[in-house]
Amino acid sequence: MMTTVKEGYVKTEFHQGITTVEFFHPLGNSLPGRLLEELANAIHGAGNDEHTKAIILRSGGEKVFCSGAS
Repeated sequence: MMTTVKEGYVKTEFHQGITTVEFFHPLGNSLPGRLLEELANAIHGAGNDEHTKAIILRSGGEKVFCSGAS
């Protein structure tokens, strides 16, 4: 599943008990509130999924993510 929010996205993939949640925004270190909400929902959903044994959280794109919110 992939949710796009104003040039950013949150993407969730599930394989063999592992849920990967990937997020991206072109500003790299600044996530709009809506994108943070989508990210929180994806993590919460994976945490409540009885088939998920581990959650991997990663940023997309070619740059390193540095925490921040806009």
